[in-house]
Order: sequence, then C-alpha cells, then structure tokens
Amino acid sequence: MDRLETGCACPTIRVDGGDQMQGMLESNLNFGASVVATFSHLGLDAAAVGNHDLDWGVDTLLTRQAEARYPWLAANVFRVDDGNRPAWATPFTIVERGGARIGIIGYATVSTPRTLRPEITEPYEFRAGYAGIRDAFDAVWLERPDFVIIAAHAGGQCTADGCAGEMVELAGELPPGSVHLIAGGHTHAPGEGVIQAIPIVRAGSSGRAVAVVDLYRLDGSYTFEISRHTVYADDAVDDPALDDLLATSLAAADALGQAPVATLAQPLSASATGDRRLGYLMADAVRRSADADIGMHNPGGVRADLPRGLISYTDVYRVMPFDNAVVRIEVTGRQLRELVEQAGVQYYFSNLTIGYAPGASTGDHFTSVSFSDATAIEDDESYALATSDFLAEGGDGFAILRALPRTVVGITVLDAVLDYLQALPTPVELPIEQRESQVRD
Repeated sequence: MDRLETGCACPTIRVDGGDQMQGMLESNLNFGASVVATFSHLGLDAAAVGNHDLDWGVDTLLTRQAEARYPWLAANVFRVDDGNRPAWATPFTIVERGGARIGIIGYATVSTPRTLRPEITEPYEFRAGYAGIRDAFDAVWLERPDFVIIAAHAGGQCTADGCAGEMVELAGELPPGSVHLIAGGHTHAPGEGVIQAIPIVRAGSSGRAVAVVDLYRLDGSYTFEISRHTVYADDAVDDPALDDLLATSLAAADALGQAPVATLAQPLSASATGDRRLGYLMADAVRRSADADIGMHNPGGVRADLPRGLISYTDVYRVMPFDNAVVRIEVTGRQLRELVEQAGVQYYFSNLTIGYAPGASTGDHFTSVSFSDATAIEDDESYALATSDFLAEGGDGFAILRALPRTVVGITVLDAVLDYLQALPTPVELPIEQRESQVRD
C-alpha cells in the first residue's frame, strides 16, 4: 500500500471490508488484538464491521475497537429495544486527505444473525439496503464531502450473466450520483463490477491482494479506474517496527501450531461440492466424540483445505477456527427428517444415507433418509445427534435444534477432529463417497 500510494502521489485512504480478526492462530490466541494492532500500524482509515468480528461477543468487539486507531462502521445496525444504534456500530466517518473530504459509511450484512449464536445478535436489528442507512447517508451529505464511499461487509458477485447479491441490491437502491465507491467484503473471492455508475470492488480474503480505485472529480463530473494488485510475500518490504509489534503473538502461535497431527494420503478440500470428504470427516468426528447416532456439520464451518502429507495443528486450526463446542441433542426420527430437509444437500451428515430428487436444494425435495447400514429411521424413535453448539443454538437458521434437549459433551469440534485424525490408521486415507444421492422416478 505504501508503494502504491507513493506511485500515485495523490490523496489516498485505506478501507477494509470487515471480518478482520477471525481464522488464524496468530489472531485468535489474543482475540484479534494482533490484527487490530497491525491494521492500526498500516494506517487503516476505516473498516466495516463484519459478522465474524462479533464471534467473541460485543464486549470483545468493543475492546478491540477501543484499541484501534481507526473507526469500525455499521450504519444499518440498531438495538431492538429502543431503535438506537449500539456503541459498537458507528454509522460513518469523515476523512480529510490532501484537501479532499471523503465520507465513509459502514454497512453490515443482514445475514449476520444467521451466522452467529443468537444470544450475540438477538438484541440487534440488521436493516437491509438503503433504508437501513438512509439517516447516516443524509448526515454524511450534510458534511459536504467531495466523495462518498460505503464500506460494506456484504456478499455480491458479477459474472458474465450479470451481477447479484446484497451489495448489488444496495447499490441499485442508492440515489443516482450519491455514492462513488462501494468497498466490499464477506465473499472471500475477489471481484469487481459497476452498478448505477458505482464501482464495487472486493480485494479477496486473507490479505492476498489490494483493490485500488482511482476516483476523479472534474467540474462536477466523476470518473474512476479499478485495478487489483496481488500481494507477494517475497516482494514485501521488511518492517522492523511491525515485526516487533507482532513478535509475541507470532511466537505463541508458532509454538502451538507446529505440533504434528497426522499424515494424509490425499489432500482434502473445503468445498461443499465435489469431494466432500473433509466435511464428512468433521461430522464423523463430532459423532464419535459424543457417542451419538448421527453427526452433523455445516459447510460454513469448513474454512480451509488440508494438504497431502504431514499436517500440523495450524493446518487443522485453519479449517475450524471458531472454538465451537460439541453438543449431543436428542431428536426424534420425524425431527431428524425435518432437519435434513432444511439443511439441504450441502450440509454434512455422519451415519446417514440421503436420497433426494434431481435439482434438490431445500424444501420437500428429500425422498429418503436412513442410517448408513440401510436401517430405517423411525419417526417416533429417539436418536442422539452430535453437532456444534453454533448449530444447536439456532445458527444458520436451525430454530428446530434450539428447542431440543441437549448435553454439552465437553470437547470442542477442533479437538474432536484432532482426536479422530490421530486415531485413524497412518497415512489417513478416506474413502471417496457420496452420502447424498439423486433418486429418479
């Protein structure tokens, strides 16, 4: 970023699209403090509040915000009880740089309540679209800015067939000429598009690239240019001050993360389509740890691939960094069928064989559910389901699980997977299988 700014010789601001803290040992061992210190050192001007920035609760988020030298923005979040914004949701900021005034408005994805434990998000309303930020929008324009930017932690993608997603819908609702850039996050893949003459950019996850938008204003007319710059580690300029800032965090993560776990005969993919063995492994691990009849794991809880060969604690941690606990839930066969129907074909189940109609996603598409040995599921029988506390408490919209009796097993999903991998024969070689299959008439 320093090099790009020097090359431009122009007023420059730095904006992040949210989800700053989650996913790596170097951050999670100190609940995101090391990342916030890094972004402050890098001169960030503003960041959107991402859904995973709330993973450790509001108190932790407020602590990190107090440590940061930049504001975290979320104009569309309000308290349910009084309709006011919470302390952690600053609606906007004004940055002055090189004689230019830039208004930056924050936007948090409305899907946040579905991706977090309900007790974290239930006190808040995440309002959708332009209506959710309109008062902040009006307040920004009263500041007479030269440019207005939205930092939006929201999904969206442009393909050859057109643009779609929450960010795109937001852009389509904005008054023409009122916003000059949307800097996005949430979706991990990089991308860009133009909606209503508004450039929308997303650099991609994990610091692998920097998205650059040059904004120009001449005689009341606005134009822009978009580029994306890949960040190569071996091309980075050494920063001794940052090295000193992170030394303790990096050493702690290195000491824990280097521990060997297992040797894999083949790489395992985090994709929910195609080779699904990694997700199945996780569902099998939680079932084993809880001594349950069925295991269940969500595709959003499989965050990274595992490579072939020797894998370390760090490798496995990147797959599941959320510190979820294993929970054992009592379900009837009828409730299990409802759960499978709601889950759809992307969720991972252990000890179940599922038949579904061609083109199935969710809703009246499943034709059969049985145990892996073909034993029938009886509607009125009781079964033990093992899953994460995130799903058990209603995450991903599974309200059906939240009301059911459960027992906390006393082990995290991460430790359950580590134990399972270490119990399997070496090298670990998982069968290629499809526990869900199409059933044609």
